[in-house]
Amino acid sequence: MHFDALRRTTTFRLTSLYGLLFALGILTMLGMIYLRSAGYLTNRVDTILTSEADELLRLPPPRLRERIAEELASNDARISIYALFTQNGAHIAGSLAALPPGLREGDAPVEVPPSSAFPVSARLIARRLPDADILVVGRDVSQLREMRTIISSALLWSGLTILIAGLVLGSALSLLPLRRLKLLQDVASDIAGGNLKRRLPVTSRRDELDVLAGAVNYMIGEVERLMSEVKGATEIIAHDLLSPLSHAAQQLRRIQRSGRLEATDIDPVAARIEDVLERFRAILRISELDSRRRRSGFSIIDLADVLTPVSDLYQPLAEAEGARLIIQADRGFTIEGDAKLLFEALANLVDNAIKFAGPDSTVRIFLNRAAAGPQIIVQDDGPGIPASESQAVLQRFYRSERGRRVTGSGLGLSVVAAIVRLHRFSLQLEDADPGVRAVINCWPSSDSLLT
Repeated sequence: MHFDALRRTTTFRLTSLYGLLFALGILTMLGMIYLRSAGYLTNRVDTILTSEADELLRLPPPRLRERIAEELASNDARISIYALFTQNGAHIAGSLAALPPGLREGDAPVEVPPSSAFPVSARLIARRLPDADILVVGRDVSQLREMRTIISSALLWSGLTILIAGLVLGSALSLLPLRRLKLLQDVASDIAGGNLKRRLPVTSRRDELDVLAGAVNYMIGEVERLMSEVKGATEIIAHDLLSPLSHAAQQLRRIQRSGRLEATDIDPVAARIEDVLERFRAILRISELDSRRRRSGFSIIDLADVLTPVSDLYQPLAEAEGARLIIQADRGFTIEGDAKLLFEALANLVDNAIKFAGPDSTVRIFLNRAAAGPQIIVQDDGPGIPASESQAVLQRFYRSERGRRVTGSGLGLSVVAAIVRLHRFSLQLEDADPGVRAVINCWPSSDSLLT
């Protein structure tokens, strides 16, 4: 796998960025430790040198030379530096053979590198004595320099190690997403080739790729559903509309051959054409709902204000069909939605329940408060729907053998499903034993959350 592909991944970039920030943080911390430690030790050495020089200045000249000899003898001339020079810089006594360049009496302590005068790094301070001689006091600071070197090396190597580790870790962490992306690309290519049954793989990690794959899978499912409906609708339109159009054409030819036109001859033709127009109006209605142009009209509504008008509208139809329509619509079940569209969906469900349940049946409309939200339920005690057809009846134009004996376009439940999708609710057709229970769950379904 090429590094160019690795470095383009978000995982690699984020890991490298965090590694760089961590390295900068470590370098900053070590740098602060270095500056504070070196500064503290240097200041401490300078304080000791200044104190010793001031103490020696207060001694008389004979005693001063004795003290210098004692100090040099006690430290074997390895750590401390004591020396006397004339005002012209000639060596008088002590462990320093010559005045280092840049050392001026009265100035602050200075640090000098190793030289022939003193073999290691040292910090020196010079003070002028009352007799014009120059006193030099110093300390070996080679250990301080070593500490600076150690910290500087730690700064360099820790920074490089963190950067290299970040690059390696970023590359390693990017390999798995790249493999998953390759698999997603292969599946997407297969889907683009027409295999709408394929779905992008989703793991149990539920990371951003899984969320994206879930959203795409939902989209593909919708596309597959719409494509299937379009294909099925095309076939059913050709089959289902052929009969009324053929009858209308035959009736018109009969009128043409007879040479006379009676008012009773127009009614059958008009009925057939109206049947065709009803189907096309339903198709256009579903297309309008699927376009989701009505969500801008949503508001907070009480479901009782939807159920009650539906009951009032269908009570006469229920009585005409010999059925009982019972409504239970308590107030307080509020949702966000379009009252007119929900009225239309509920009207289709009640209309189907009354027509298919038959005489001496009971159709109930009521509300239920589930844990996730309110439910609209339309239930009858008719013959019901076979379990094998519970999803098929939601497809456009689908009509079971029993349903073909009842007038209609076969699009009522498709309109209900479209309205439910528009609200991002869910529709379930359950076996009421006997009869059918249509349940509209008035809360966002798990699939709708991906849209």
